[in-house]
Amino acid sequence: MSAIGNKKIDNYIDDVCSRVKNKKVHKLIKVELLCHFDDIIEDCLDKGMSKDDAIKQAILQMGSSEVIGDDLNKAHKTNSDLLLLVITAILVFFGMFTLGFVQKNSPMNSLEYYPNLLGKSFVYLIISIAISLLFVKLDYRKLKKYSKFIYAFSILLMILTTFISSPVNGVIGYIQIGNFSFNLLTINTLLLVVALSGIFDNYNWNSKKHCFIGILLLIAPSLIFIITPSLSNASIYLLSAFTIMIISGFKVRYLILTISSLFAIFLAFLLSEAYRIERFFAFSNPSKDPSGAGWIYNQLSSLNLSAGILGQGNNLTSITLPEAHTDFVFTSIIYSFGWIAGIILLAVILGFIIRIGFIGANTKDSYGKLLVSGICSLFAVQFLLSILANLSLSPILSVNMPFISYGGSQLLINILSIAIINNVYKQRNTPLISTF
Repeated sequence: MSAIGNKKIDNYIDDVCSRVKNKKVHKLIKVELLCHFDDIIEDCLDKGMSKDDAIKQAILQMGSSEVIGDDLNKAHKTNSDLLLLVITAILVFFGMFTLGFVQKNSPMNSLEYYPNLLGKSFVYLIISIAISLLFVKLDYRKLKKYSKFIYAFSILLMILTTFISSPVNGVIGYIQIGNFSFNLLTINTLLLVVALSGIFDNYNWNSKKHCFIGILLLIAPSLIFIITPSLSNASIYLLSAFTIMIISGFKVRYLILTISSLFAIFLAFLLSEAYRIERFFAFSNPSKDPSGAGWIYNQLSSLNLSAGILGQGNNLTSITLPEAHTDFVFTSIIYSFGWIAGIILLAVILGFIIRIGFIGANTKDSYGKLLVSGICSLFAVQFLLSILANLSLSPILSVNMPFISYGGSQLLINILSIAIINNVYKQRNTPLISTF
């Protein structure tokens, strides 16, 4: 017989579900409990029990609805990752404090290009948090079926950017809305990571046809980035995309071939203009052109070496270090607050990356794993390129430090990225069947 429709059993199941806060799993729990009841009642009836006795025995055998409900509530928790949110809050605070310090103590405050940076950053932060809160109760897995559309929209947006955007302080890809500007190329990088995570989930890399299509999907955005040109976004995107492809099962031999092809394209781009070669390799020998391309590298090295343990305070000027609030914010922090502050920041960043990596590694859903891994790479590459450039260990690619450097578009994307990761973490105990 079926347990469906029996009042006592219905009350028992309703009591169990009332104790499970994750409502998305209620339907699944009801189905599973009814199956258990059916099995027990069937056994009791086979033993010669009456229908009522069989139901009583089934309820008795199932145990306390309170205990089962509490156990299921623990098993299907949808709590946020507080550790990740706390580390993110520390980085945001660090960035706001640094920006306020730079604005207050730097002559750049008087320039028309930088009015009220701190105030604008707070506005961007509030907008970012407000948009992120819209995703709190959404299931990230619903994005997967729109992956191809997100990819197509991203490509279209990149193409349109070349026509509708305008440069801001020499950086291309911006659209201006009143006093606020947004970099569409930076926003596109996250869109592409989300799109490729869905497209490459359970992708058939063993098929030569699918492998060729997958490589084309990778290369197309990178070519647009290079042509634009936006070498920083191209580097960030490619390394994140490679991470997604490798985790999804992309063959090593094809990876080497793809990297070689892209390197050849990059080399052709670099060799097309003599000044690009000079600027790109100036970090390796800044003394060769101390008044030109090598000046900024010598300046960074000098400021970092003279910072000391506790820093030099507020005597850093825009002439001494241009773009102290964006490209060279790490050097600005070290020089102003000392190497202790720099090392603490590095430790927080390392903890941040490790935590995201841990979430990705422990995510059972393959789509969620690709999504978190891609975003983790997105953050790791930006932090790494920014830090290396500030320490004169790599070419300067104008990569901002996430959460620390000033940039409304980047702050928006960074907060949204954390919202996505947190959503993956929250849904880790929610079966996919319950989301549809």
